Amino acid sequence: MNLLILDTSTLHSAVALGLDDGQSLIVHPEPGPKHGRLLVPAIRDLLDRAGLQPRDLDAVAVAIGPGSFTGLRVGVTAAKTLAFAIGCPIVPLSTLEILAHNAPSDALWVVSALDAQRGDLFSASFRRETPGGPLLRASPDQIIPADAWTSDLPTGAFVLCPTPDRIAAEIPDHATIAPPERARPLGGVLLDLATRAIANGDQADLWTLEPRYLRRSAAEEKRDALHP
Repeated sequence: MNLLILDTSTLHSAVALGLDDGQSLIVHPEPGPKHGRLLVPAIRDLLDRAGLQPRDLDAVAVAIGPGSFTGLRVGVTAAKTLAFAIGCPIVPLSTLEILAHNAPSDALWVVSALDAQRGDLFSASFRRETPGGPLLRASPDQIIPADAWTSDLPTGAFVLCPTPDRIAAEIPDHATIAPPERARPLGGVLLDLATRAIANGDQADLWTLEPRYLRRSAAEEKRDALHP
């Protein structure tokens, strides 16, 4: 199938395209909070390179978070608009699961994390029984104070975080933090997870699909504090 995958949940966004002939293409728009300006041109350019029109897509997959509020809104809105216009399925992917699958195949404990601001992290843990085995969830996506997160890291954990500088000094000696190039969306991982989700029937309802924020925005919390 022709499958488009969007991940705009962090500053390192990606647009991947898997083609029905087995080929794949990926672009990484300029890092930074520019998803609103760069995403649609990136999609158009990728389709042009493949010689496709939007109507040639069989499914659209999108990272739904947790992550950047603005980035998630842009990505999910673009994916829903495309899926509606084409009439194709839409498939949600966890940002933390995408990150976790960037870990090397011999990592038995994998922990992915994103800066949630205000002293917190978004995180999820994954485990494989043997090197090269399937990576399975050990915890749901959650928000956790950074100090509690570091103290709970299992021995031998391989940690993936797109902005590691903030937490690197807190990582205990019994854990390893991934190099920066592993802690961003990779085309092969995006395509593999999206293809697997489609095969498992993990299609979302177009009208109810929303980003997985895990918390309200600072503006919403401030509003509620002013108007209890």
